[in-house]
Amino acid sequence: MSYVQALKAAGAEVIEENSFGSYQGDWFALVRFNGETGWVWGSYGSCSGCDAFEAEFGFGSEDFCDAHAYAGKDDCPDCIAARADYAKRLAEFGRSYLDGIMTADAVVKQLEGRFEWDDESKEAAEWIRTVTKSGPAP
Repeated sequence: MSYVQALKAAGAEVIEENSFGSYQGDWFALVRFNGETGWVWGSYGSCSGCDAFEAEFGFGSEDFCDAHAYAGKDDCPDCIAARADYAKRLAEFGRSYLDGIMTADAVVKQLEGRFEWDDESKEAAEWIRTVTKSGPAP
């Protein structure tokens, strides 16, 4: 999951993660970041118009230069620069989700507001409750 890679690039430890839904669904991650443990939640989509990661990073690998697309070279200065830029943007993207770390209760409460029209939210809430009961890994 590309969102998890972004969270890790931003410095978070991802303890658990899961996604729910079909084309346009939700992803959840239990994280540790800056001494805080809690949940982050985002949405993904089926196209760059509705998927934030895809809109930012596209389908291909952006950590190579144009001349070496999809098969970067370790000694190419342009590939090195492209990798550094990608890593920086990935971390910034991940940090944008880490500003809103929530408790399990807060996430479940928001999901409960969707139960009437979204069956996937029931499954997500149950998963979050289960993970929370078992406790985060040390």
